[in-house]
Amino acid sequence: MATRTSSSGRRQFLTRRIVVAAGRRVAETEGVGGLTIRRVAAELGAAPMAIYRHVKDKQELVLALLEDVAEGLPPLPDDGGTPQERIVTAFATVDAYLARHVWVVEILRQGELFAPRAAALFLWTLDRFAELGLDDRRGTDAYAALWWYVLGHLSYLPGVAPERRAAREELLASSVGDPERARRAVRSFDHEAAFLDGLRALVDALAAR
Repeated sequence: MATRTSSSGRRQFLTRRIVVAAGRRVAETEGVGGLTIRRVAAELGAAPMAIYRHVKDKQELVLALLEDVAEGLPPLPDDGGTPQERIVTAFATVDAYLARHVWVVEILRQGELFAPRAAALFLWTLDRFAELGLDDRRGTDAYAALWWYVLGHLSYLPGVAPERRAAREELLASSVGDPERARRAVRSFDHEAAFLDGLRALVDALAAR
């Protein structure tokens, strides 16, 4: 079994869980672009070959990170409200959870977040749309539309960070005929409220199909 040297200088056994946790720390601080087997090995004070005993390559490590993130998804709402309201609550909760792990977005652009908990969200969504009269094909289309909407919002989050807001405001103001109106509009924009309004409208439209 592979070992690493702890901060106390004692040799410790490596496990897949320890490797995945180290990979997640690297991804959260340096982004997915900085995630390599060598970098994870350095994080653990181990040789790269020791990491390969637990994950065969970076792709397997990335999939393990997705599974780890998906395990933390909040429980789905079991009752209360209309199916539309429950769908809005579920996807708003997923969005809020993933917003705390924005580094995942770079991975999600390559495909669905696939893990048992993510699969549960898919089937749960099919059930809610079935309550609204949609068959599984239309329910799958609706799920995809909602997932793309959430992914688009998550991709946009870096652009609404406070440190970027002033620069975006000035850029917009400098490119329109009424700069003060543009500034007022940007300053009054609440992206979270806009996200929820859009989510409700999308769910209502999908349910009415």
